[in-house]
Amino acid sequence: MLIVKSSGKILKIIRESKNMSLKEVAAGDISVAQLSRYERGISSLTVDSFYSCLRNMSVSLAEFQYVYHNYREADDVVLSQKLSEAQRENNVVKLESILAGSEAMAQEFPEKKNYKLNTIVIRATLTACNPDYQVSKEDIEFLTDYLFSVEEWGRYELWLFTNSVNLLTLETLETFASEMINRTQFYNNLPENRRRIIKMLLNVVGACIEDNHLQVAMKFLNYIDNTKIPETDLYDRVLIKYHKALYSYKVGNPQARNDIEQCLSTFEYLDSFGVAQKLKEQFERIQLTVVADLQIE
Repeated sequence: MLIVKSSGKILKIIRESKNMSLKEVAAGDISVAQLSRYERGISSLTVDSFYSCLRNMSVSLAEFQYVYHNYREADDVVLSQKLSEAQRENNVVKLESILAGSEAMAQEFPEKKNYKLNTIVIRATLTACNPDYQVSKEDIEFLTDYLFSVEEWGRYELWLFTNSVNLLTLETLETFASEMINRTQFYNNLPENRRRIIKMLLNVVGACIEDNHLQVAMKFLNYIDNTKIPETDLYDRVLIKYHKALYSYKVGNPQARNDIEQCLSTFEYLDSFGVAQKLKEQFERIQLTVVADLQIE
């Protein structure tokens, strides 16, 4: 496999910014002449040689990609950030604008599966903000077929599943979440993917608690408990504590309300008002179901 020639210009920019010579970057792994030709766009490098050059400059692939994409995140990361922001704001107009752009890309490049998958996820996000908006059965089947077909889930597949939880039945959620744990073994030690896995599982846990699928919720809470979450990952830690308290409240422990309210106050203290509002609305829905269950008894 070869790295395309245009990337050589980016490598040169990074090399010169570090005040390193061609010889220092080549470092005996490749010839100076070969590296020079690559930087000038005359020839290509193998993947192994390319990684050697990055390593010799102490540059990560993510850093290289950032420069390669003109000092901005990759398109899928930008889309993810825009969706998260619009959903936190419950901004349907912004989501519809994002959807229109994605639909245009999917129509222009029908052979690129990711554009259609992105469009489905945007529609799923719209349904979460506006229940009147519906996603077709064909779209849901296309998404689930894709996820089942991928043997090892990476960042993209985790993002797809995490943001489409509201489209799937509880049985499908349980199946996918269980499969996901097995299908992310190659990548689960990467901090970004670990956070995505936790977010995905918490989304599933929340859905299961709301639909009284408590045994499954406990199953995934136990899995999260056995996952080492760094003390510096405060956002994840507060979310985990919130969902554990939510589960406890749902199964009949009224004292758990104190923990829930403390978690909500923490997010508000950190000015994460959108997150706090979404969780508060979820807790209010749970409270209504608990009251209804008590009346039945």
